[in-house]
Amino acid sequence: MKNSNFIIAVLLLAVTAGCATKPQASFYLVPDPEGHVGEVTVSNQAASVTLNKANETVAAPREDKAFSESRVATSEEIQGKFADALAIVPPPPRGFSIYFDSGSSNVNAESKPILEQVLAETRQRDSHDISLNGHTDRTGEADTNMKLSLDRANAVKALLVEQGIKPEYLTIEYYGESKPVVPTEDNVDEPKNRRVEVVVR
Repeated sequence: MKNSNFIIAVLLLAVTAGCATKPQASFYLVPDPEGHVGEVTVSNQAASVTLNKANETVAAPREDKAFSESRVATSEEIQGKFADALAIVPPPPRGFSIYFDSGSSNVNAESKPILEQVLAETRQRDSHDISLNGHTDRTGEADTNMKLSLDRANAVKALLVEQGIKPEYLTIEYYGESKPVVPTEDNVDEPKNRRVEVVVR
């Protein structure tokens, strides 16, 4: 909801600034860059209204007047009013999965081109916020897998740093076998679970 709140503030200021001779504010709730819609309650002395739908909008004529009935604005209306404000919103995060050999922190051959995509996305965005989330399958002991998931995340970090990404731009989390993409029984070798999920923002 953080990005949505930021967008709401920008749009509200844009509308209010254009209404100096007629004190009326219009509020628009737009999705964040990932498409999530939060909720905001707008109040004045007379009443309050809650917006919780994508592109929902409401107008308040004065401090002591009730809000108009809310409605959903069209995409064309949103773009027409706030194209400049929306243009500064960063693109949604992009995720990548890097896979590993069984029981190892060696990136498998098929995933090496994905690392190039990560680098390209990072440079295109000039990103300073990259998450590396390490995982394993359920072969082996849980405590061993926890360490292995950390080793895998650190392996991807080292490869990115070698290519010029600053270490302070990279954050690591690791989960062992606790968050599989493909749920399995214990001691099942599942290649899709042996991964580091990279998120570039």
